[in-house]
Amino acid sequence: MLKATRFIGLALSLAVSLAANAEQNHYCAYHHFGALAGQPGDSDFRKYAPDRLVDIEKVSLVITPHFETRSLDGVATLSFSPIAKPVSHWALDAVDLRVSDVSAEGAEVESWVNDDKHITISFSEPLQPGEDYSVTVTYSAEPEDGLFFRTAEMGYGAGDTQLWTQGEPQSHRHWFPSHDYPNERFRTEIRCRAPKGMIALSNGTLLSQTEVPGTELVEFHWLQDKPHVNYLVSLIVGYFEKMEDQYKDIPLAFYVPPSEKGQIANSFQDTKSILKFFEEEIGVEYPWDKYYNVCVIDYMFGGMENTSITTLTVNTLFTDATENLRSSRSLDAHELAHQWFGDLVTTKDWSHLWLNEGFATYYSLLYDKHKLGEDYFKLRLMSNAGGILGNKDDTTPIVNKSYGSPMEQFSFRAYPKGGWVLHMLRSQLGEDLYRECVKTYLERNQFTSVVTQDLVSVIEELSGRTWDRFFDQWVYLSGGPELKIDYKWDSESSKATFTVEQVQKIEEKRPLFHFPLKLRFKWDGKCEDRVVEIDEKTETFEFEFEAAPEIVRVDPDVELLSRIEFKPANDLLVAQLKDNSDAIGRLLAIQIIAEGKDKESHVDLMIERLQQDDFHEVCIEAAKGLGRVNSDKSYEALIKAVNHSDARVRRAVVNELIKPMSEKAFTVLDQIFNEETNPDILTGAIRALGKYHRPEVRKALLRLIRTPSYRGAIASATIDAMRAQDDVDYVEAIRWVLDNTPDELGTRNTGRALSAIGYLARNSEDKSDVRRFLLSHIDHANQSVRNGAIRALGELGDEKAIPMLESIGSIDPDGSEASAAKAAIKSIREKNTQMADINELREQLKALEKQLSEIKAKVE
Repeated sequence: MLKATRFIGLALSLAVSLAANAEQNHYCAYHHFGALAGQPGDSDFRKYAPDRLVDIEKVSLVITPHFETRSLDGVATLSFSPIAKPVSHWALDAVDLRVSDVSAEGAEVESWVNDDKHITISFSEPLQPGEDYSVTVTYSAEPEDGLFFRTAEMGYGAGDTQLWTQGEPQSHRHWFPSHDYPNERFRTEIRCRAPKGMIALSNGTLLSQTEVPGTELVEFHWLQDKPHVNYLVSLIVGYFEKMEDQYKDIPLAFYVPPSEKGQIANSFQDTKSILKFFEEEIGVEYPWDKYYNVCVIDYMFGGMENTSITTLTVNTLFTDATENLRSSRSLDAHELAHQWFGDLVTTKDWSHLWLNEGFATYYSLLYDKHKLGEDYFKLRLMSNAGGILGNKDDTTPIVNKSYGSPMEQFSFRAYPKGGWVLHMLRSQLGEDLYRECVKTYLERNQFTSVVTQDLVSVIEELSGRTWDRFFDQWVYLSGGPELKIDYKWDSESSKATFTVEQVQKIEEKRPLFHFPLKLRFKWDGKCEDRVVEIDEKTETFEFEFEAAPEIVRVDPDVELLSRIEFKPANDLLVAQLKDNSDAIGRLLAIQIIAEGKDKESHVDLMIERLQQDDFHEVCIEAAKGLGRVNSDKSYEALIKAVNHSDARVRRAVVNELIKPMSEKAFTVLDQIFNEETNPDILTGAIRALGKYHRPEVRKALLRLIRTPSYRGAIASATIDAMRAQDDVDYVEAIRWVLDNTPDELGTRNTGRALSAIGYLARNSEDKSDVRRFLLSHIDHANQSVRNGAIRALGELGDEKAIPMLESIGSIDPDGSEASAAKAAIKSIREKNTQMADINELREQLKALEKQLSEIKAKVE
C-alpha cells in the first residue's frame, strides 16, 4: 500500500507538466505477482516448505502502534534451539523492517544483515542442537502488508479508528521478524501499548491490562500458551463495543466498531450453538482458551480464523430490516470450524490447503444441516457443485505444488471441492465411521502440521479399505464426471434400463472416473434404491420391478460431485414435482420443465409450488420458471406473490417481474417503492430504474442519491442506476454526495462512485474538470479510494492523465495501484485509438458528402 504523502509531492511536481506530456506514449512496465512463477506443471517452479534449522519454542512481541503516522515500534524475542546440526547463521523473514539492534541470550551475535526481505544473523560460535537460545530484534516499521491502519485521516469515522493484522498466507513478516511459513509452530506472547480508551486484542488469554507510567498508553499483555503457526498470530487495536457470552468454561465475545453496535446480536446469534454442535460432531473438545469474533473495517476477506480470535469483515453485519435475506451463520461456522481444521491441525504447505479450507467449508454445511435441515444441506452442496464443475477446462488438481503465489491456492479447489471430497468420503464410509476417522486424524496430529497422506492413512487403517483411486481422481488429478443418462421402461419385461455415459473431457490430468451411483425408484407408495458402480465410459444397467416406476431419481441424496444430464419423461417429471417428500426433486423438476418447450402447460403446477411449497428454494425456482413462461397467467401469479411473507421468495418474485423492460415492469417498480421496506429488495428495484429514461425516473434518482441508509446502500444503488442511464448530467449529483456526505458511501462505495463519474463523463468534449476532480483523489489516504480514482481515470479516457498514472506505476511496480494504473493507461489508449478511428471515419464521410454534393451540382 502506497502512503498518501508520497503522492502529494508527486502531484505537485507533475501538475505543471501534465499538458506538455499529454502527447507522450510512455507505457508503464508492470508484472503480476505470479508473473515470475512457472506455469502449472512446470517442475522447475514447484513449491515446498522451507527447511527448519531451529525449533522455535516461543515468539514474544512488544508492539507500540502510532496511529497518526500509521507506523509501529517493535521488539521481537524468539526463543529456540537448533534441531539437528550446529547453526552459525539464521535468516528470519522480515520485509522492510527498520532494524536498530539484534542481540542474543546464550550466544553472541557476531553480525547481522538486513536486506529488507530477511534479517540474517551470524553467531560468533555455532549454536548447538538441543541447547536453548533466544534472539531479540528491535525495529520499527510502516507496514504495507500484514498490519493495516484505519484512521480518520484515511476517511474513516473518528470513533472507528483501529488497526488489525492479516497473516495468511505469509504477510506477518511485514510487521515482525519470524519463520513465516506454516511448517513451524510456537507459543506467542504479545504486549501491545495502545492509546487510552482503545482495546488491544490478541490470541490466548489476557494476563494483564496496565497503564504505562508517564504516557497516555495502556499495555495489554496476552499469552497464547499452546503452539500455533505464524500466520495465525493476531493483533487488533481500536475502539470497540462488545457483547459477551460463555460456553462451558470458554469465554465468548463479539466485538464491533462503535458505529455498528446495534447489529451485534444479529450476526452472532449462532456462535454458541455452532460451538456446541462442532464439539459433538467432531468428537474433540474446543482446544483454545477463548473464542472471540472481531469485526473490522474494510477487511479484504470474509474472515480469518486466527487462533482463538477470528477477524471478520463488518460487511457480515446487517440490520433487522433485511429480514432473512442476510445471515452471518455460514461465515461464523466456517471460521469456527477452522479452530480445529487449520489451527489445531495445520497444513504443512500451501499445496495441501484443502485440509484447512475444505474441512471448514464442509463443517459449515454440516451445521446448516443441523439447523436448517437436510434439504437446505443438499441445496448448498448442489450450489457448490455447480461452481466447481463450471470450470470445465481446469486441469489443476486440489493438491498442486506448481503455483506462482500461495494466494493462487485459495480457490474453488481448496474450498467447495475440498468440502465435496469430504462429503463423498462421509457418504461412502458412513457417518459413524467417518466421524471416527476425523476424530482420530485430529487427535493424532493435534498441534502439528499435516499433509493429505496423514488423513488417508487414518481412513485406510480404520476402514480396512484402499483409498488410492479415490484420492487420485478427486485430489491428485482434476475435473469431475459429467454424466449423460438415458432411461427406458419396458412394460413387457417389467424392466428399467439405465445407460450411463461419462462425457467429460478425458486426458492425462482429467481421468475416467470410478464411483458408486445411487438410483431411486418410486411406485405405489414404495421406494427402492439401487447402487451401481461406474468405471467405464458407457455402461448399461437393467432392473426388474413389479410395476412401472412413477418417479426415477439419479443421485437423490446428492452424494456425487458430478454434472448430470437426465431429463425424465413428462409423466415422471409431473409426479416428481408433486412429491412432497423430496424437495430437491421438486426443484429439479421445475428447472427441467422451465427449460422445456411445453412449460406453459405446467403453469398451474408451478403456481401451486410458488404459493404452497414449504421449502423456500422450491418457491424461488417456481418464480423463476413462471418468469420464463412470460404469459399473462404467469405474470398474474407473480403479481399476487409480490407480498410473499418470506423475503427470499419475495425478492425472487420481484426480480422476475422487473427483469424485462416494459410498461408492466415499470408499474411493478412503482408498487415496490410504495410498499416494500426491505432495503435489499429496494436496492434491486433502484438499479432496475436505470433501464428507463424518463423524467420521473431522473427526478427519483436525484432524490434517492441523497437518501440516508445503512452503509449507503440506497445511494450506492442509485449511482449504479445513474451509470446505467449513461447521462453525463448525473456527474454533478454524484460529486455532491462525495463532497458533502462522504461517510454515507463508505470508502469502497466511494471508489465505485468515482468510477461512475469517469464513465459518465467519458464522451464529454472537455474532460478537464472531471480529470482534476479524479486526480484529487489519487493521493487519498485510503487505498480503496485511490484505486477507485485510478480506475475512474481509465474510464474517463483522458490522455492528459497518463503521465500521473505512469508515475503511480513507477513508485511501486508490484502494488495494487500500479496494476490499476496499468489497466487505466491501456483503457485510455484503446479509447483514444477508437476515437481516432471514429474521427477519421467522420472525415471520410464529410469528404464523401462533399463529393456527392459536387456530383449532384454537376448533374443538375
